[in-house]
Amino acid sequence: MNKRGALQLSVNFLVIIIICIAVFSMSVYILNRFFIHAETIKMVYDERTEKEIERLLDDGSKVAIPFDRKTIYNGEFKTFGIGVLNILNSGSSNTFEINVHFNQAFNKRSVKICDILDSSSCGSPDQWLQTTGDTGFIGSGVTIQKTIKNNEQEKFLLGVGVKGAPAGTYIFDLNVKYLNNTAWLQYDAPHKLYVEVP
Repeated sequence: MNKRGALQLSVNFLVIIIICIAVFSMSVYILNRFFIHAETIKMVYDERTEKEIERLLDDGSKVAIPFDRKTIYNGEFKTFGIGVLNILNSGSSNTFEINVHFNQAFNKRSVKICDILDSSSCGSPDQWLQTTGDTGFIGSGVTIQKTIKNNEQEKFLLGVGVKGAPAGTYIFDLNVKYLNNTAWLQYDAPHKLYVEVP
């Protein structure tokens, strides 16, 4: 009787060990899939940003940036929505260029941390920038080019993935230009984007 009880206890113990290993393996697999999927950054408009861009452009703004200030922690990724309305009335369409680049950063005491000339001490903020669509790096930052039909609007997403940044306010310049024959001309007043890193 003792041998039979001991054998039954050994079999039960072995079954429990196998179940535990299976559950642990599945947990590791699911976590691995989750983190791989999380690193594939998808830039999508949230409904509030899209409605705000449309409202601003419908009110006559040439360039709409409804939310120009975001709090982004190190290792975090957020997006800015930008809208452009073509009211040039020259031809059926025009080529527009949006350039965004880092300008300078300040800490909470308003002391400059770094600027465009020395951004490596701040985690190189120009390298945080990502965008969808036609893009190229011209000079510093990121540049988006898009052809927009006359009296129509286009929306753009600018992603910011903060890495290696000391706490502070990071200021990015945003300029929208249009192609007039062979020259790029300023379309609207320069804009600023603010990234607060806690």
